[in-house]
This record gives sequence, C-alpha cells and structure tokens, in this order.
Amino acid sequence: MEEKTENLNNELNNKHIDDYINNHSFDDFDSLNFSLSLKELINSKNIKISEVIKNSNLSKSYVYSILNGDRQASRDKIINLALCLKANLDECNSLLKSACFRHLHPKSKRDSIIIYCLNNKYSLANTNIELEKNNEIILK
Repeated sequence: MEEKTENLNNELNNKHIDDYINNHSFDDFDSLNFSLSLKELINSKNIKISEVIKNSNLSKSYVYSILNGDRQASRDKIINLALCLKANLDECNSLLKSACFRHLHPKSKRDSIIIYCLNNKYSLANTNIELEKNNEIILK
C-alpha cells in the first residue's frame, strides 16, 4: 500500500532514521521518475527507441536499462538524449529535473552553448562541435 508523503514526513520527524529505514522499503524513486518522463517524451515525439539509440551513440542495453528504471543516467547523458529527441529547452530541463539534476542555465558557458543548440535543433554531433570549438567538454 502506498503511503502519503505527509505521513512519511511525520514519521521521519518522530522516529530515529534507523527505525524509519528498517520499517520501509524504498524504490529507486529518481530513476523511475526519470524513466517515466523519458518514455513520455519519446512517445510525444513519435520517435522509435531504435532511432534514439542510433542518434545518441549510447548502447542498446544502456538505453533500455534507463528506460526500465534500472540505471540512472548522468546529466550529460540526459542532455544527449534530449538533443536526439529534438527536445526544446523546457522539455530538456523537465527531464533533468525528473532525475534530480540542475537545469540548463544561461549563466554557464557550457550550458548556454547547449541551450543554443537545443533551441536550434542541432544534432548531438553538431552540438559537440560547438562545445569543442568553445573549449568545453563534449557530450558523450
């Protein structure tokens, strides 16, 4: 049975953390939340998973483990996937938030390059060219 967050917070306030942890089972909440968000975005874009795999340069097993919630993607891998899905900035930031990563921010040089590339629907390869040209770490 799923418990309400408010009840869990109250219990955390009234128990020692060891008791709380021993009395509850935990899902990998962040991975599952991201996984659902990614699946929804893929479906909304009408893109086949095989295309995502091909365009992202990520292995088939890695992409499926992310989609199944078995593995947590890094911030760069999420941005990579967003670029391959031709996501807009809001969609990319939503994916990042669902995985508990900070959003892309225009005050960061690297992030501003990525934002520009997202806004202009650059491919992963062309985004990496822009990053490298500006002495920034490429997306892998």
